[in-house]
Amino acid sequence: MSGRTELSALETHALTQGGYFDRGDAHAHGLDDQALHYRAQTGRFERVFPGVYRLSTAPIAPHDDLLRAWIWSNYRGAVSHESALALYDLSDVMPGKVHLTVPPDFGRGIPPGAPFVLHRSALEPKDVTTHDGLLVTTATRSIVDSAAAGTAPDQIERAVRDALRRALTTPDRLRAAAARPAYRHRRTVQPLIDSAIRGAAEALSHATG
Repeated sequence: MSGRTELSALETHALTQGGYFDRGDAHAHGLDDQALHYRAQTGRFERVFPGVYRLSTAPIAPHDDLLRAWIWSNYRGAVSHESALALYDLSDVMPGKVHLTVPPDFGRGIPPGAPFVLHRSALEPKDVTTHDGLLVTTATRSIVDSAAAGTAPDQIERAVRDALRRALTTPDRLRAAAARPAYRHRRTVQPLIDSAIRGAAEALSHATG
């Protein structure tokens, strides 16, 4: 593959994710660090964070802040907590920072000024899905994690109600996630989830009655 073709392939890939790509993406498409540095100097690429770049001509994508954070994590993180609730349009939360759940061995420090909040947990495949091109915790896991992190109970109830109405979760899945083995927040989260399920069920019953 020629240098021009490699560059075109990288840019095509970047445009599928808001114009962003990381150093590993560049290397996978045949661009070395020298080529990256050159194109950043000429303005073709914008260096966003160490190891993270953006095509200067790319249009701003929906969820630009989430894409930037996810790619900064080297694709190892998942959008989670209130950021995931907002992505799913569950509840009325408006997080001021992007919440990412990353593996326990994730070693990158948050760049100065970056509006990221990191949560460390070993997510299982059943805990994550893709939504709008992003890796994100499931609605079930997002609700339970948000409850544990202190999201207001009325917002948790609204998220549960919305998720149940849209068949994104079930009461059994929510209770299982809150009571999972070795979960250190289970004592505080289980009552919150049970209360939210009861409140959501009552609200949905009134809405259809």
